[in-house]
Amino acid sequence: MKRSLRTQMLVQYVVIVIICMLVIPTGISKLLDRQFRLYSSDRLHDDQQEAVRVLEEIYDSEGNWNKEVLAELKGDILRWPMVHAALYDPDGILIAEFRRSMRHGHMRGPGLKSENKDTPGFMRSMAPELVMNELPVSSGGKLVGKVRFLCLPFRESREGIFLKKFNSHMVYAIAFMLMAAVIISFIMADVISRPILNVSKMASLISRGKYRVQGDLRSDITELQQLIDSINRLGLSLEEQEELRKRLMSDIAHELRNPLTIIKSHLEAFEDGVWEPTKERVKLTVDEIDRLSTMISEIEKLTSIENAGKSLVLQSINLSKETENAAMTFDPLYRAKSVELKREIEENVMFAADGNKIRQAVENLLSNALRYTDRGGVATISLERSSAEVIIRVKDTGIGISAEDLPYIFERFYRTDKSRTRSSGGLGIGLAITKAAVEAHGGSVTAESREGEGSTFTIRLPLA
Repeated sequence: MKRSLRTQMLVQYVVIVIICMLVIPTGISKLLDRQFRLYSSDRLHDDQQEAVRVLEEIYDSEGNWNKEVLAELKGDILRWPMVHAALYDPDGILIAEFRRSMRHGHMRGPGLKSENKDTPGFMRSMAPELVMNELPVSSGGKLVGKVRFLCLPFRESREGIFLKKFNSHMVYAIAFMLMAAVIISFIMADVISRPILNVSKMASLISRGKYRVQGDLRSDITELQQLIDSINRLGLSLEEQEELRKRLMSDIAHELRNPLTIIKSHLEAFEDGVWEPTKERVKLTVDEIDRLSTMISEIEKLTSIENAGKSLVLQSINLSKETENAAMTFDPLYRAKSVELKREIEENVMFAADGNKIRQAVENLLSNALRYTDRGGVATISLERSSAEVIIRVKDTGIGISAEDLPYIFERFYRTDKSRTRSSGGLGIGLAITKAAVEAHGGSVTAESREGEGSTFTIRLPLA
């Protein structure tokens, strides 16, 4: 059965509190009971020994059991919880009895009557409720008698009564603490769950296309605040991706519409007899079809290159040679546009990679530099090896990229200037292909640029 986060947390808090409230007080009660019993037993034993010493001193001073002297003691030798003591001679004949007042109305009067010499009436009437203990009485190393003590049970002692009251008060305290714990648990569950529930609502709105959620959620819990910030960034990122997708659809529609419109107009002209299907006019139509086919091929190429990590053909290649060959391929194009292509390539850099994909990534950067560098500009391709990575840079003195567009240039179909890009060709997927190829090798590609000052693209490939 599914339950809300708040309910789940509340139940868990209450269960933990109840367990603690049952275990801890029970443990405390057991510990106090044990300690009080030990203390009471030790103290009772000492008091009984003290009473025996008093009787021994009387016997030593009188030389025998003087009943008149013993009668004067009354119950003074008894300390709580001792309530009765009977002194017997070595033959078991009762000599004297001592008692003190008992609580709860157990005592019946000032005197005690014995029904026989061994079992006084008091002992017989109280035996089921009292605890008996017997100690010897000695004088000069000779047994002269014995004393039988009757004591209240532990539960009737001061310590037992205190412990009983303590346990009673603890029950009320536990009940109060349980109520307070439930209230606090509810508050804590609400404090923790409310931001999560709000984040859940935000995620639900984002899933329905409402990327900018109103409201400034905050939480004192670090992890919850990180979650809130992540959801906010996700919404903004999805909004940007949605804008990019709309722009992409518009660009693709425009790019495909132009050649299709031209092809259609040519064919209609042929059909209506406006144009004669001459070789030159048919070639124009074929050229537009080729242009359309090239656009579709570039889109297919992007899809295949994004799966490059699953189909890499790794081998040891001379990266210096591959980079030089890519530069040589573009030399005629650079000369035709009067753009100088410089080289700063470290020799004999060996690297384990898929040579075709790395070369394609480098050629895309060279093509990009040529496309956005005006006549008379300079582009530089460099290759260097460090202790941990290989670095390839393509730097140009072209038109540069604005700070607004720079974070998105590696997105597929993203183009900074629609009119300029269309006039210079391309669908805006070259950098996306480069990024996919480099990341398939575990590397990264970054861009630094200032508008009007040129750009620098850097590929970093780890040697591992």
